[in-house]
Amino acid sequence: MLQIEQHTLRYLENTLRLKIPRDERGDRMYSEKDVDTLRLVLQLKEKGLNTTAIKMALENTEEQGARADNNLPTVRPPGHLELAEILSAASKIIEQNEALLEHNRKMEQRLERMEKKLDQRNQEREKTISEFLSLWKAEQEGKPKSWFSRFRSK
Repeated sequence: MLQIEQHTLRYLENTLRLKIPRDERGDRMYSEKDVDTLRLVLQLKEKGLNTTAIKMALENTEEQGARADNNLPTVRPPGHLELAEILSAASKIIEQNEALLEHNRKMEQRLERMEKKLDQRNQEREKTISEFLSLWKAEQEGKPKSWFSRFRSK
């Protein structure tokens, strides 16, 4: 019917968490709705969406379906429903992508501020070490040499 392998069906069922009913023997019993969902999944995969994006699209359509009145059948043109679902999933992905980009921008700014603080502290530490060394050298110059260093210099 869909011309896909059994292992592909199992993979899609597991990764997308599809709830396919089974009979008493454990065989899957696909309803028309299940077949339509699988067709949509295959079309989204052909469009280049990964399983995470497809899962989000399916969750979005489930939310829309839960809001709609389930007692009244909705009649939509076949291509229109799929396009609307694809556009909905794409817009949701774009929104999440923009939020992630904004978060990345803030993290980069924070990292830049931390690097500046680290550079400033390193410069202060180097200055303190240089001051300490110059004081130590000055102190050492004022002391008389030990008998061994005087012996070596002869």
